[in-house]
Amino acid sequence: MRLRLFLALSVFLTSIALAAPPQQLTAKYRVIKSGQLVGEVNERFERDGQQYRIESTTTATGIFALFARGVIKLQSTGEVTADGLRPLHFEHHRGADAAKLMVADFDWEKLGVTHKYDGRVETAPLPAGTQDRLSQLYQFMFRAPENRDVDFHISTGRKLSLHHYRFIKEETTAVSAGTFQTLHLSKERTADEDGIELWLAKSRHHFPVRIVFIEKNGSRLEQQLESLSFKPD
Repeated sequence: MRLRLFLALSVFLTSIALAAPPQQLTAKYRVIKSGQLVGEVNERFERDGQQYRIESTTTATGIFALFARGVIKLQSTGEVTADGLRPLHFEHHRGADAAKLMVADFDWEKLGVTHKYDGRVETAPLPAGTQDRLSQLYQFMFRAPENRDVDFHISTGRKLSLHHYRFIKEETTAVSAGTFQTLHLSKERTADEDGIELWLAKSRHHFPVRIVFIEKNGSRLEQQLESLSFKPD
């Protein structure tokens, strides 16, 4: 009887450990457009107690680096709560041009988000559960979508909008980093916003191993995971 109880408890504790989001994560993606490799994305997630920080840097590669000078850098910092990530500050840098910087500051006490871009400062009401453009992709590690649709209010640093991700199906997805059993989610393209398709790896804390952006003109930009490491794993 004691042995059965011990084994059941061991399995339970192991399942909790496997489900717990990592303290640190590093990831690298290949960026593909029209079948050609055009860049790479390097990302890092760190959690220190109840605080988190995410950085994402996109650089052009090969001949495309001649036309796309500089890097695109996204930063998100905030808190880890019982409901997952709660962003406090977001920045979107495009190269070294300060005039292209977009910033979002989240005030959860006053329930307002302030956007700063193009010399403007605008404030909007802050709905519960709002994420920024970067943190939304990491929120799935803390709030797994399961097999259902997901809604996020998202701040880009310029505006706030509701993103509805429709659950498509569970499927096997092969990328450079390996083959994963994934949940496929899709946000439709609109006249004002790009569409997004996500493939979240069930065995890797629901981290996106493939991301496809469907741009306003209909072209597709794809990120395929090349490497991924967790601490602890």
